[in-house]
Amino acid sequence: MTDRINLTAKTDNTSRQQGLETNAAEVDVDYLLTEHWTLSPGVRRDSRLDHTPVVPLTQMEGDRTDAAMRATYDSRERWTAYGFVQDTVSKTGNREDNGRVGSGGAYRVTDRFKVNGEVSSGDLGGAAKVGTEYLYSDRTNLYLNYAYDNETPDNGIRSNKGNMIAGVKSRYSDTTSVYAEEKYTYGQVPTGLTHSAGVDLAPFDHWNFGVSVDVGTLRDPITAARLERNAVGARVGYGAEGIAWTTAFEYRVDKTEDPATSSVSDRDSWLIKNSIKYQMDPASRLLGKLNHAESKSSLGSFYDGTYTEAVLGYGYRPVTNDRLNTLFKYTYFYNLPSPSQVTNTATNTVTTTAADFIQKSHIFSLDMIYDLTRSWTIGGKYAYRLGQISEDRVTQEFFDSRAHLYVLRADWHFVRKWDALIEGRMLELPDAKDKRSGALAAIYRQVGNNIKVGAGYNFTDFSDDLTDQSYKSRGFFINVIGEL
Repeated sequence: MTDRINLTAKTDNTSRQQGLETNAAEVDVDYLLTEHWTLSPGVRRDSRLDHTPVVPLTQMEGDRTDAAMRATYDSRERWTAYGFVQDTVSKTGNREDNGRVGSGGAYRVTDRFKVNGEVSSGDLGGAAKVGTEYLYSDRTNLYLNYAYDNETPDNGIRSNKGNMIAGVKSRYSDTTSVYAEEKYTYGQVPTGLTHSAGVDLAPFDHWNFGVSVDVGTLRDPITAARLERNAVGARVGYGAEGIAWTTAFEYRVDKTEDPATSSVSDRDSWLIKNSIKYQMDPASRLLGKLNHAESKSSLGSFYDGTYTEAVLGYGYRPVTNDRLNTLFKYTYFYNLPSPSQVTNTATNTVTTTAADFIQKSHIFSLDMIYDLTRSWTIGGKYAYRLGQISEDRVTQEFFDSRAHLYVLRADWHFVRKWDALIEGRMLELPDAKDKRSGALAAIYRQVGNNIKVGAGYNFTDFSDDLTDQSYKSRGFFINVIGEL
């Protein structure tokens, strides 16, 4: 507005038919008091109104107005600092107060590397953040990851959701490094922020250890029901010439609020992950994996879940003819759906319908790829699933679910750093008397010496992973391939 005054305004409105309607508007003013000091008053008003026929008891409705004041000091050199205070000046309905006080700052470590952070506390809990504008340090690695999934990896719930993970890892010494991480989850799942921190230790040759802590509160985007999560983890690994082994353990406690009754249920879950690789000779390698998870609910055994995945593989690449690569793999897979997958479909007064099937499978697969020339590579895959499925978790009646997968592929290195891929795929399901076929195409670009980034389209609705029986694989995809 003037040389000393800057005005910012924004508004956001979301409306759902027979659902939650939210509205928010905010106005902030920056006033340059001196060369170094800036005062920034602001006001924000938001409202929540639920139009569902039966409003959940956990829902928060009403209007709230918050006012804030921030003071910023700019050294005009390498650092800036600020502090702020915020309070709720008016509210209606059952809205919670949103008072908060905090401080933060930024420091330019080098001409190209700047870090910033903030800590605060208030009525809605503590918060912290750390960030960077550029990566440049021999000790510090900052990372940002985004994932969009149609299935939650840790409980198998089928839903559209996204995860944004930002973190920092710093090497404190030659044997110790620490990290802190923020994970934001959104979509058709509980939305919210979780905080993670951990320490990695390598005090002895060949051995490494790690511990981690996760704390967070998630809230259902529609009903406002809360989920409080606390988890601890530990890891040990060993690496020497020809062998690499890692074991990780995690224990997690979730407290979930029921939107219909506002009661809270507890869920205890534990997971163990094991992986091992053994180089038998320059041409042969063994690999193994064993993951197992158990989940117990205070609501009863009907809501428990179990997951097991065991893998044994053998890779062969003759050093005298490194054009050939082969991998044989056996997988045992068992999945008893977690309680969040239980559908509220009732017959009379009993609800026993699982949203996903129980699966136990034995899968054998053979992959081969051969470099014909510098420009052309051909390959193929055959996989067989000897599986069984039960559609009811109470009365478990399993029926056969066998499958044969055939894949033929060709890779063309058509120009420097660029590759094209095409696959022909066929899935045969003898028990269902069904056969599906189609193609997959992609294009990749080499980034550096060890990474390829590509995008493509799967014209089939099935996956080359025979444990995935969702038939939701059709569509565009992005893939990143790394090699050591």
